[in-house]
Amino acid sequence: MNTFKKILVSYVLAVSMAAITSTAAAAATSYETVQAAIDNTQAKVAEIIAAANNGTDNEVLAEMVSDARQLQKDIANNVLDLKRNQASNVLKQARTAFKNNEVDVAKAALTDAANRYKEIEQLYAANH
Repeated sequence: MNTFKKILVSYVLAVSMAAITSTAAAAATSYETVQAAIDNTQAKVAEIIAAANNGTDNEVLAEMVSDARQLQKDIANNVLDLKRNQASNVLKQARTAFKNNEVDVAKAALTDAANRYKEIEQLYAANH
């Protein structure tokens, strides 16, 4: 019985520490951090669209899309996670299209991604 109590207390302490840690991590993502991530991602997508319209090499464009996908990872907010994941998938489609030399498909995906990130920005602004 005494061993059971020790195990139970250890378990409760571990769960409590995990809860505190995850709460602190969630609080660390401030409004400014999320807004900056949204702005940076939108700017990068606009840069990719401009580069695609100027005839930049598809490999370079695919790398730029990868950079945009990295930037969007900082959009950390429970309300936005689903929308962010969906927009990330659209960027992934654009990268794949560039790698397959399907420039028109990639441009359409980038336009869709840009609209999705605008929607994310509006949703975030409405909630904060």
